[in-house]
Amino acid sequence: MIRILRLTLGILVVAAGSVAAQEPWRSSYFPYLLGTPTDGLVGVIRWQRTQNAPYFLSQSDERDVINPITFRGAFSAEAGAGTRGSRFVRLEMRAPGLVPGWRFQGALSAERQGRFAYSGVGSDLESIDRDRANVDANRLVRERFGLRLDVTRTIVGPVRIALGARIDRTSLIPRSDSSLFGDRFSAPVRRTTLVVRPALVLDTRDREFTPSTGVLLEAGAGFGTGRDDSLGAPDDDGGVHGFGYLHFRGYLSPREGTVVAGRALIRRQSARAPLAARFGHFGWERETTFAGPDGHRSFPAGAVAASDVDLTSVEVRHDLLNAGDLGAVTLVGFADRVRIEDDFSVRPGSTTSFGGGGGIALRVLRSAILTTSFATGRHGFNFSMGTNWSF
Repeated sequence: MIRILRLTLGILVVAAGSVAAQEPWRSSYFPYLLGTPTDGLVGVIRWQRTQNAPYFLSQSDERDVINPITFRGAFSAEAGAGTRGSRFVRLEMRAPGLVPGWRFQGALSAERQGRFAYSGVGSDLESIDRDRANVDANRLVRERFGLRLDVTRTIVGPVRIALGARIDRTSLIPRSDSSLFGDRFSAPVRRTTLVVRPALVLDTRDREFTPSTGVLLEAGAGFGTGRDDSLGAPDDDGGVHGFGYLHFRGYLSPREGTVVAGRALIRRQSARAPLAARFGHFGWERETTFAGPDGHRSFPAGAVAASDVDLTSVEVRHDLLNAGDLGAVTLVGFADRVRIEDDFSVRPGSTTSFGGGGGIALRVLRSAILTTSFATGRHGFNFSMGTNWSF
């Protein structure tokens, strides 16, 4: 995996040398803190090397067109460790502007989540209600090693075609103090999975990092390998599972400093998919988890796992303090809804859950953002932090 990533980075740097040599590369180093109920307090150190994109695509007396991308290229490495047994190391490359007409994104990661909040598949979400008094009863250790690549080609204007691939090794390991699953997770469940995902992308956002107007729409389908017997399916040849999805995100600004944003994600996946593939969605240049800061924020990470998922969100972002490109402090109010269904749920049928809350986002320059969310729903209160907008 490391050799593949190094080769890809080398090709990009060589190809970009003649088209982007006018902008210097700059390095930055900074620590920060995260905190979640599942990971505890997490200390992170990050190194990043970036090359700025031109601020304007064009300027005229009638209209200045701001470049939607912040960087031509960015390479980063970060590592973190938490107080509840979680730790991670990540290497990432993003190149939306190094080669005209092309975008490249890649990441190599190793992570351990010490208290992953798995609560069953599909309508097994009801187990959260039954075990709310003993939250550690539904905790697993999730270990994951992965490599992902995305290559995107512009077709015309805002329309693009993308090809993504991901290979990961996921282990779900019962904790010694977990009592919810009995014999189902009496031993670790491990699976290596390869996923390939072509997609069509329509992107009209005014700015990718801090969008205030526009639409980001993905439509894609693909396949993945891997199947495990933890869900009741026979574990013979590993199998191949298919999936399809539609992911819409829209943004509008009714007044300066205020953005109303909405999303709708519909994902359908075959029953042959392994358990590891049911916690999130492998989207364009980003993975969306169905619970936690990127998904339904009233659930901790890992609580939502299903083959069929409908996830919708609406949120209002209002700047308390906006210092332009230097940074901003933003209040966020949101509402989330998720409907899930899975063939291997112990309770047939779908489950729908609503939640909502508020939070605050701190943006530093045009390159870093830290979001904090406080959410509640019928399953109780949840606190989460992330390093991106939820969508």
